[in-house]
Amino acid sequence: MRNSVNRRVLAAAGFIAVVAATVTGCSSDSDSDTADTTTTSAAASKASSTSSAGTTTAAAADDATTKEITEVFVTFFNGTTPPADRAALVENGDVFLPTLEALTANPQATATTATVQGVEATGMNAAVKWTLLMNGAPVLPDQSGEALEQAGEWKVSAATFCTLLAIQGGGAPVPGC
Repeated sequence: MRNSVNRRVLAAAGFIAVVAATVTGCSSDSDSDTADTTTTSAAASKASSTSSAGTTTAAAADDATTKEITEVFVTFFNGTTPPADRAALVENGDVFLPTLEALTANPQATATTATVQGVEATGMNAAVKWTLLMNGAPVLPDQSGEALEQAGEWKVSAATFCTLLAIQGGGAPVPGC
């Protein structure tokens, strides 16, 4: 058990170092035209909606919404997805494009993928339970994130991406965060 925890901490530290290095000055001018056609399997779990004394909680998203949000998270957090495509999937993507481009220069950053365990919708926002993987191994399991709907399309919230970037600690501020 302790070795498993240590391995996860070391893997997360490695990812954080990758993000820190790329955010603080590494950048790539190359533009990748290949999209990864392999998608990470994502299981969408349904939760029940409850209400008490007039207060309602988030309800499980319908199947179509769950599928769309899952695809957005899986594609956005896939390190091999081209930066321009990733920028289109995150709130304020144009602001994050330089950061996303910089991440392509590091092989560890391109080894990330994600799975989604559940989506709960609350109008034009959704709470997302997800896990970040590196080379298929969970490094940040059971993360809480948000998706929001803009112009009829679901996107990863800027706050969710900024939270991931903030884990690096002590790095230079990222524009948009």
